[in-house]
Amino acid sequence: MPHMLDDGGLGLTPASAGTIGSWTTFGMLIGALTAGNITDWLGRRPMLVASVTLFSLGSAVCAAAGNPALFGTGRFIAGLGLGGLMPLCLAMVMEFAPPRRAALTTGLLMTSYHVGGMVATVLGLTVAPSAGWRWVFWAGVLPAVVAVPLLLKLLPESPGVLLARGEREQADAVADRYGVPRPTEVAAPAAGAKGRLAAVGALFRPESRWATPLLWLASFCGLLLVYGVSTWLPQMMRASGYGLNSSVSFLLVINAGGIVGMLIAGRTADRFGVVRVSAIWFVLTAAGALLLRSHLPLGVTYSDS
Repeated sequence: MPHMLDDGGLGLTPASAGTIGSWTTFGMLIGALTAGNITDWLGRRPMLVASVTLFSLGSAVCAAAGNPALFGTGRFIAGLGLGGLMPLCLAMVMEFAPPRRAALTTGLLMTSYHVGGMVATVLGLTVAPSAGWRWVFWAGVLPAVVAVPLLLKLLPESPGVLLARGEREQADAVADRYGVPRPTEVAAPAAGAKGRLAAVGALFRPESRWATPLLWLASFCGLLLVYGVSTWLPQMMRASGYGLNSSVSFLLVINAGGIVGMLIAGRTADRFGVVRVSAIWFVLTAAGALLLRSHLPLGVTYSDS
């Protein structure tokens, strides 16, 4: 963001950057809502490939953009891909996770987000000053080149999706090959509008009618923090008086902390329960975010991140 705001040729302002950030998350919302419906027709494997392709396409549009409108279009397209990608990946990982290791496996998956954030930060620190910010977005095209062929070659289709299509033998074969329980009619997602409506209705049964909105609220707050930090933290720290390199380095530190936190939380959640550990992690995150408001010495501020 600091390098882009300094690029007079792009014409980006803090106000337009904030609007573009909103379009990015709006694209993620649309992607997350539509991915499940399209998965009923195509399956999870093709939708994962399509999501990665969309994300890379959006990054390419951003890299080539000559004005804020085109850049915002690219971010919206990338948001569509990322919005579909994350829930599909989580669903696949949960389905293939070893017994009693679901939280740890999910934590390992989510560390990839923070590893990507660290890689992007390193690119911002090393490539953007010399070659320009556009090359950071050109790097976002690599998933289509590297990941898509690997997904097509190695990723199996979900046994539950296969069973929902009526492909019982293939579903059992995939489950046996990867050492997971064979899917049952209960585990298979119901297709069509009635199936989707029933799935949403199940979230508000008496035993979960309070847990569902609270979980949504917690997810909203967590994502608000994650994507707000990714977009604005360097510029905010720069405005607080830190140097440009130090300001961008905060993203590197905060993503490194996210990796460590995910690994610890995943392991402890399997032992002590997801709800309890999640509550503790939210409290720790809130405390760190509040401490960032103070202009503390650089080393202490890194620790808070």
